[in-house]
Amino acid sequence: MQREVHLFGLPVIRVVKMEFCEKRYFLGIQYRVKKYAQRYDSFAEAFAANARGVHNRRVKVIINNTGEAVTYARTHALWYKPDELVFGSRFQHADIFRLFAPHIPVFYCGDAAELKEPQCINGNHVEPLLTSSRLLAMNNRGKPFLQSWAEYMHADVSSLSYSRAVIPPEVERSALAKAQALRLNLDNFVFLSPVARSCEALPPAFWDEIETSLRARGYDVFYNSPLFSISEAYALASHARAIIALRSGLCDVLCDLPIPQFIIYSHNKFHNDLQPMYSLKLFPWVTEELIHEYNVLKQDSIGISSSIFSHI
Repeated sequence: MQREVHLFGLPVIRVVKMEFCEKRYFLGIQYRVKKYAQRYDSFAEAFAANARGVHNRRVKVIINNTGEAVTYARTHALWYKPDELVFGSRFQHADIFRLFAPHIPVFYCGDAAELKEPQCINGNHVEPLLTSSRLLAMNNRGKPFLQSWAEYMHADVSSLSYSRAVIPPEVERSALAKAQALRLNLDNFVFLSPVARSCEALPPAFWDEIETSLRARGYDVFYNSPLFSISEAYALASHARAIIALRSGLCDVLCDLPIPQFIIYSHNKFHNDLQPMYSLKLFPWVTEELIHEYNVLKQDSIGISSSIFSHI
């Protein structure tokens, strides 16, 4: 990292020195055309400098993982006020809100992990939507996350209207174009997602067996790829015949799709068993009969794969 410029105390301009080039970011937007770099730097710095004179703004910062951010977007009616600014500490936070709450612009601010409690910065109230320590304490209670979140917000969610995903047309076009470049059979494929931050990985042999069995049944196979953004992954998965995934934040994104989903829970470094708090079946926006959940703490891989293929 070469330098940062801050807005409301959050890093919004970042210049990153790579091996062969520099990458410049302003509010998460990367600009790299050398001809305009200095002009853009000047504009971005002026923008941040002028913003220092802005007072009495309320700024919410999302510092949690993908799955929690999906819940925040779906339940924005509980916490978002139209005059607030929302910053995300990860690129995918903006993409999540683009899907589930497109009327709320979320700006990427870079790492905000040090924001552990509300602060007054230049006359503005800046606070994390939910601190990491509070999230851990909530999960240690073992209650479903949505229930803990509602209690934290002192809200009754029994009659809350949850927002649903809206795929922007340009995202749909981009996702399908990328899939076609990969020669994916869009009419008959299964979406696999074997990687998760929240759960320990399953042996590669497990996924090899899943892929082999799917292809033997005539399906094409797509492995989730960083080439696809969160919203593009959602757009592509909406065309799949089924989803098979290790439990991750992406599962929270995809879980309302009207297709069979086979979700596998494994050990988590903070909680031995994530399923009691983060079972997809506990979310009111899913179609429960389409969600099939498995837990390696209670089932072996042979039993899990056999059960999956009894439904496909």
